Amino acid sequence: MEENWDKRRDHSVIIAALIFLFLAILFGLIILRQIYIGKFTLPFYVIVVGMFIFATSLEAGNGIGEWIASLGWTLNMFGLLLFYHYGTGNLESWAYSWPLIFPAGIGLGQLSYGAVKALKSPFERGKILVQIGIGLFILNLIVFNLFFQ
Repeated sequence: MEENWDKRRDHSVIIAALIFLFLAILFGLIILRQIYIGKFTLPFYVIVVGMFIFATSLEAGNGIGEWIASLGWTLNMFGLLLFYHYGTGNLESWAYSWPLIFPAGIGLGQLSYGAVKALKSPFERGKILVQIGIGLFILNLIVFNLFFQ
């Protein structure tokens, strides 16, 4: 089933405003409630910076906007992996989880940029990069768990 990309609308202003509003509410709650996030401070701030960069990319031009969105989602994936590693203590998985940051993070940036801006080409490129990243992650997971216990 082929989607009609010509009828899709650009919702970048709404999505960027929602991201900025969410970040402002989140920081307001942390300050007002004096929430201490402890060892998760670094991953939290990496994800916040990634979301800020992604929201900023939605108002950039098509060429540079894709690059900025990819950078933002690469930071988001890095922050999410830091959350996982700090939370579980499974630091050995750093050896095989890098494909989730490099190809998959860039792919998520392009995929989400294409979806929000209603552009087919970045969406398709992002899908391919996410599939490659997940495939490499699974391959690395299998190899490292079989040979390097």
